[in-house]
Amino acid sequence: MNNNLIIFSKYLNNKNKSLFKKESIVQSFVGKQKYTPPVSKEWKNNIYAFNAYNLKNLPIFDININELIKNYFNLYFNPKFLHIKKYKNRKSFNKIFVSKAEVKHNSNKAIITVYVYNREKISLLKRIKFIEDYYFRIANYINSLEFPKGLYISPSIIYLKFVKATFIKELILLRKYKLRLNLNKNKFEEKLLFKLKNLIVKFFNKKVEFNIVNLKSIIFNSDFFTRMLAQKTKNNNNVLKTMNKILNKVVIPKVNKIIEKSATIKSVDFNLLENRFKSLNVSSILNNNNNNNLWELLNNLYYNVYSNSKDFFNKNYAKIYEIIFNSIKYKNIGGVRLEAKGRLSKRSRADRSKFKVKWKGGLRNIDSSYKRLSSVNMRGFVRSNLEYSIYASKRYVGAFAVKGWVSGK
Repeated sequence: MNNNLIIFSKYLNNKNKSLFKKESIVQSFVGKQKYTPPVSKEWKNNIYAFNAYNLKNLPIFDININELIKNYFNLYFNPKFLHIKKYKNRKSFNKIFVSKAEVKHNSNKAIITVYVYNREKISLLKRIKFIEDYYFRIANYINSLEFPKGLYISPSIIYLKFVKATFIKELILLRKYKLRLNLNKNKFEEKLLFKLKNLIVKFFNKKVEFNIVNLKSIIFNSDFFTRMLAQKTKNNNNVLKTMNKILNKVVIPKVNKIIEKSATIKSVDFNLLENRFKSLNVSSILNNNNNNNLWELLNNLYYNVYSNSKDFFNKNYAKIYEIIFNSIKYKNIGGVRLEAKGRLSKRSRADRSKFKVKWKGGLRNIDSSYKRLSSVNMRGFVRSNLEYSIYASKRYVGAFAVKGWVSGK
């Protein structure tokens, strides 16, 4: 017999253990699974490529794509089209703030996630509402007037003549506001987005899909308020006053800090399926519960979502929403920190660099810092509850930089 084949024939008669057991007996209790943040929060680009040379161009692509997206959302009508000389408020903050793009690459497409704060839409709706309410008050005033008996003119005709004669400028302004509002809405629709996609396709050579997330406040993303603070500092505004205005918008939920920061007592959680049954085999679980219906068993084990087990469509949607929302972590703001360093003096002289800092709340991870629970870190050292951004700019005195942190809990 060939000696090279001894390796294969030596243990043929032995009875090897099967990998698939009929019943997997739980030997020890299991704890809760760690909360892992999305991959896009760890890296701005999530890509798997066989060719390593394709990764070298990603930093340059990120700069160009972020500039394209920023300029796209800052589009405005030609002043000649609106019959005005130029826009006076192009440097104002009534515009669309855009965060840095988070790109997830697949084999056939790239999914770009962008966070947006539409400040322009809010300001335009307020102006339109103010003008329309003003006209409405005047119309009510004209309808309340008493006219002579021999005068056969309806109040609506008088109202139209009065408006055309007195408020012709306001009517033109109202039309311009509505025109700008329509442009603002079209930026988020496929009518204009496909032109931006065609430009980004040239970088990645694959399909592009946008995921635009509208935020209600600038505090929910650190890219927004760092850019706003840098622009206001560039316009010679007081840095500390601007920081205070930003921090006043931060709303931290009121909780009992003693209970929140108290260390957790390690105990067995019998609500978990792994700790409730010794065997994880479905047939053994059904036999132990004297129930042959798997659907009813799962409904009883997991939160009782269906109010009536016989009716599949009779769902308690409020409870489903509560379960999903409670499973998400870091959804409340824990704290915000702002730092500014560089040439921050107002006068036209090259003073030494200054350092200004303001904060509200805290940036610590409550699980790892107080409750003695393990938490996941991103990129090896970055805490998962933090979001960080930096924005550099320059003035006539010199350069400066602004840093911002947002923590969740």
